[in-house]
Amino acid sequence: MANPSPSFSFDIRAGTIIDATANSSLGSYLLKVNFGSIIGIRTCVLHTAPHIRAESLLEKHVCAIINFPEYKKNIKTLNTILLCMPDTHGHYVPIQPDHCIPNGGSLFS
Repeated sequence: MANPSPSFSFDIRAGTIIDATANSSLGSYLLKVNFGSIIGIRTCVLHTAPHIRAESLLEKHVCAIINFPEYKKNIKTLNTILLCMPDTHGHYVPIQPDHCIPNGGSLFS
């Protein structure tokens, strides 16, 4: 994965998961997230999430870094990082806003 420079400023936005495709060999999901009409739909990965079913991810509001330097994940080139926290078993859990945030909504800095 690319390492941003020390002066790099993360652009964290809210979006809605519109598609989740399981990659059973890696225990991960390839997600399509709608960040609104200006940013559009981005692809990102949710790692080690055996406790989450693909159907339960659809329509979830999540937060992601949308301006990360491009990096390769298997055969996909990505520049969007889904923000997650570990549960008690070390599995990734997406960070979700408590309230409905418009797609593309920006984190206050």
